[in-house]
Amino acid sequence: MTTGLIELVEHDAQPVAVVRGHVGNSEFDAFLTGAFEELTECLAAQRVTASGPPFARYRATGRGLDVEAGFPVDGALRPAGRVIAAELPGGLRVVAPHVGHHGTVGFTYELLQEWLAGNGYTATGDAWESYRDGYGESARTTVVTVPCRERPPVPPPRIHV
Repeated sequence: MTTGLIELVEHDAQPVAVVRGHVGNSEFDAFLTGAFEELTECLAAQRVTASGPPFARYRATGRGLDVEAGFPVDGALRPAGRVIAAELPGGLRVVAPHVGHHGTVGFTYELLQEWLAGNGYTATGDAWESYRDGYGESARTTVVTVPCRERPPVPPPRIHV
């Protein structure tokens, strides 16, 4: 397992097609597999092109995970079944590739949080993972993206005399 070069980049907002759901931790992989299949079928039926690799954004809730699985798209998407149109936020992002088993991707999340704190930035929303070479057992590279902004300076403490 390795983490590649950490980069700070700026991007426009990205239209995406997504399937959202709430799952138990053990159901995460099955949810993504089903969601990516449903998305692929929907995009093909509507003749909408995926403009990037599949991604997942998730948040622990204490009772499992809120999950959003999707594809960036070029084109208008009509909601169909569980598939809806959404957007990945524009602005600054800190990005790093994680090479290795998905079970160790938490290491890259920790490195990105350390990078943000050490370089005067703060996260502005939920991170997401992009799967450049597909998702599942054969996947090797997961790109972790954290939307961010510069942390405002902290004024010096006031001393009352």
